[in-house]
Amino acid sequence: MPAHWEVKPLLAVASECYRSNRGMIESNLLSLSYGRIVRKDINENDGLLPESFETYQIVESNDVVWRLTDLQNDKRSLRTALVGERGIITSAYLATTPICINPRYLSFLLRAYDLQKVFYSMGGGVRQGMKFSDVKRLPILMPSRSEQVIISDFLDRETAKIDALVHEQEKIIQLLDEKRQAVISHAVTKGLDPAVPVNPSGVDWLGDIPAHWSVRQARHLISKFEQGWSPECDSRPAEGSEWGVLKAGCVNGGVYRDEENKALPANLAPDPTLEVRPGDIIMSRANGSPDLIGSVARVRSTRGQLMLSDKLFRLICKDDVLPDFVVWLFASHALRCQIVNAISGADGMANNLPQSEIKAFRVCVPPLEEQKQIVEYVQAQSRNFEKLIAAAKRAVSLLQERRMILVEAAVTGKIDVRAIGALSQSVFDSQQARLLVGAAIVEAIANKPSSGRTKTHKIVYLTEVHAGVRELAGVYQREAAGPLDPRLIEDMEGQFQKIGHVSVEQPGGHGRQVTYRVCGRPDRFGSQLDRALGARAKVMRKLIADLGELDTKSVEAVATLYAVWNDVLLDGQSPSDNAIVAGVLDDWHPEKRQKFTAQQLHIWLGWMRRHAVVPEGREPKTTRGRLFA
Repeated sequence: MPAHWEVKPLLAVASECYRSNRGMIESNLLSLSYGRIVRKDINENDGLLPESFETYQIVESNDVVWRLTDLQNDKRSLRTALVGERGIITSAYLATTPICINPRYLSFLLRAYDLQKVFYSMGGGVRQGMKFSDVKRLPILMPSRSEQVIISDFLDRETAKIDALVHEQEKIIQLLDEKRQAVISHAVTKGLDPAVPVNPSGVDWLGDIPAHWSVRQARHLISKFEQGWSPECDSRPAEGSEWGVLKAGCVNGGVYRDEENKALPANLAPDPTLEVRPGDIIMSRANGSPDLIGSVARVRSTRGQLMLSDKLFRLICKDDVLPDFVVWLFASHALRCQIVNAISGADGMANNLPQSEIKAFRVCVPPLEEQKQIVEYVQAQSRNFEKLIAAAKRAVSLLQERRMILVEAAVTGKIDVRAIGALSQSVFDSQQARLLVGAAIVEAIANKPSSGRTKTHKIVYLTEVHAGVRELAGVYQREAAGPLDPRLIEDMEGQFQKIGHVSVEQPGGHGRQVTYRVCGRPDRFGSQLDRALGARAKVMRKLIADLGELDTKSVEAVATLYAVWNDVLLDGQSPSDNAIVAGVLDDWHPEKRQKFTAQQLHIWLGWMRRHAVVPEGREPKTTRGRLFA
């Protein structure tokens, strides 16, 4: 570690705290989830009675909560988190209050320890839990307080960027999965020829189908249902000659044992007809999660001596239907609707799908040759989607690894962030920047056309990118009204109201238009802002003056055009005006085509050039809010 850092035991920098909630002093229910403290609805309390929450403990903002239970069974969870608001949390967790250490820095340091599995090694052997007395001498790396703040600010900013990118990739995965589902459903219920004549199917969830297709019950596609049985299992995978059991949620998820609790040898198979074979169609008939009931898959390969459990059906198809077509048919939206209805309609069987219900499903069936074409098409499309989803998942994994390495390197002094922090602090930090810049914008446009939140936030974005005020530290997403960083705008508005300089008003209630009213002295922060920004202040003020004369829709057009143009420059390309306009209309958000025409956007590109609002390829780059293909 750096030579000027110290090492202190945890007890020297943080104390254990326990504040009883006896008498229901506090009812804001909190939970530790994936390394974050989140709110929970106390009325949806998993059956707990109100008095049960009297046993919970009260935690305050900037406390650090630890979950030091179940150490050997759960080696994946993130076990520490920083509290952001007063509330109650289970007393099974350890709550600590930082004393002479920056809470954010301590939280980041403990996260680095957590990711390195430090707590598991401390709870070695059969030990499942620890108390404060077990961790009180945990070594804590201690830079100076100012450096702790610099490190925390740096990590807040950089991890927020990574988290935004992870969020975008996760949305892409979700959208790809939805698109894949739509492709499958359309192919198996509408066919591949869009010009083919159609007739009403007579079934709500099927709608119109090709006229030459037939509508049948599933009993006419499946000649036989075979159900496994439920032997007592170990939870470990089968080895060698042992018989494995194919459970509903995992392959080879248990080992069959006989009445004397011995693994069953190969020569004593319970029923060879229950062995899973390549080519089988397997359906989940019961599961802890209703979402997984009715899932169907084709067995491509398997180990020997693997039997079906009683939670699964093996489907034997009739000769006039392809097994792979049946698999894709059951993956379609039309069948999913019937499965959901069958589960919810089964008396007392909410997590079970009876054979009788499956046999009654209404399905549409094309001729055999057309089934082959559909199967080939769907399999090819599905492989393409799987490749894209796998690439997005790899991106998420790499980003998460990058985040972990960055946190660990910063809190252990492997990278020196003081120069970065000093550069920011020599001007002003992001909170000061948001307050001063936001105040300048609101004051300047208060009496101009449409001076609400959307217009203000677009000018904030352009101030950061065009005037180079990177201290705003925005992470902008591509959303309906243009580049958006909701955390930035919330922080800015919070500071306005805290000092009483600007009131944030929403006369129509939540979800309606937000307007600002200047309460403090005009230009209260002007000289401070000029000193901080230097030459950039002039660029910013011209930008505000030019945009202030425009209405919200016009500012939205300029900000979105600027973002598309700037992003392409950051990619090392020089776009044409047509490409910029197409980027707005085709690759941003569906609402853009409803709001603007290409001709209008070309006019605004001309306005931008006349007013010198032309990008140079400065960071930050916007992140894609949605995927359209």
